Amino acid sequence: VAVELAYSTAKAGTEHLIRILALELGSKQIRVNTVNVGAITPDGQPDGNPILAHMQSKAPLARLGVPLDVAKGVIFLSSSDADYITGVNLVVDGGIIYNYPPYFN
Repeated sequence: VAVELAYSTAKAGTEHLIRILALELGSKQIRVNTVNVGAITPDGQPDGNPILAHMQSKAPLARLGVPLDVAKGVIFLSSSDADYITGVNLVVDGGIIYNYPPYFN
């Protein structure tokens, strides 16, 4: 319980922090966003890790992420295509979070 409590508290705090920073810095045309990353491996495969294999089996997109998946989200948020986006937490996890916590069971 303590690990989940600490993780969840820190994550919620970070997500709230970006919203407050977006409010505080918006008048200076500074955008503030975060990227929440799911299970990422170099090749998108569990590579013998049973926890990652189980997560992959429960993932809506039926795969784990690769670094390029994260990079595309970061590049988008950094680009002029996202000029009107601030205070956002972009989740790059292939939908795995929607099966949480069952994918741990």
